Amino acid sequence: MPGRRNFRSLLAIAAIAVTLISCVGSSEPTPFLGAEPAADSVLNRAPRNLRLYFNALPDVPNSRISLTGPGGNYDLRGFHTMGADDLMIEITNPSIPDGDYVVQWTAVVAEDPAVYEGSYSFTVVTDR
Repeated sequence: MPGRRNFRSLLAIAAIAVTLISCVGSSEPTPFLGAEPAADSVLNRAPRNLRLYFNALPDVPNSRISLTGPGGNYDLRGFHTMGADDLMIEITNPSIPDGDYVVQWTAVVAEDPAVYEGSYSFTVVTDR
């Protein structure tokens, strides 16, 4: 039966397509491992620093970190690594107000020429 044979061929092609799509995936791997303050954390005091951890030593001159919150963009200074596969920066104003914050980062890691980027958020709620 020609109709049945065409149906099996289409079914086989669909199965192969689904397999290939699942192998490719929709998210790229990232060297980002975690941060302080942690993603989605709720803090009872404002952090003084941001520290991001990666699976290899980041290239500081080719990496960036920014902090945005209730007051807009916050000034950061002293961008460096502690030599422990991390990036660290000080928040210039340590008394940032309560609210939701977003850390955006761009990093070149180890010998990998790719530029990785991402973001995460945390919340500050103090008892003032």
